Amino acid sequence: MMFRRRREFKTNYKRRKKVIMSKLPMVYAFKSNKNIWGQIIKPARTGDVVLVQANSKELEKLGWKFSRKNYPAAYLVGLLLGKRAVKKGINDAILYTGVKGFVAKSKIAAFAKGVVDAGLNLRISEDVFPDEDIIRGEKIVAYAKSLAQSGYSGPQFSDVMKEIESLPKIFEEIKNKILGGEIE
Repeated sequence: MMFRRRREFKTNYKRRKKVIMSKLPMVYAFKSNKNIWGQIIKPARTGDVVLVQANSKELEKLGWKFSRKNYPAAYLVGLLLGKRAVKKGINDAILYTGVKGFVAKSKIAAFAKGVVDAGLNLRISEDVFPDEDIIRGEKIVAYAKSLAQSGYSGPQFSDVMKEIESLPKIFEEIKNKILGGEIE
């Protein structure tokens, strides 16, 4: 007989037990169709307690005009979460992906790189992180340029096509704001 939360594809009990036995807070990331959320969770007998959280909606307040679910946004959300965790005194954590498997070079890996760059010890290999040009958004800009040169006029990038070349610059500005401590 399978537990209800496993049947509902919500909890991998074997993985969760390993994480809980480490006695470290869990860094959890969730990617939806529009946003990326990150939380640091401390398991408790009465239920999990969220210690720190961040989401990609917060990036708009900082000047982010692009997709809130791409690689640069994932990295920035991880950076924001990591800075908040370090400020609260959380130094070590373990990445928990729930029932979903971890994929190297993915958006969740970019999120994890942001957490590590913020100063949190996440116990993850540097080999799984995406390349810097992907994280900064340079691949997105190159792809948008190739679409423009081919005469593409569809909905992808249509609202930000004029501003897409500024993506790496805006990314660096927001990254510096977060690292500089201007953001709570």
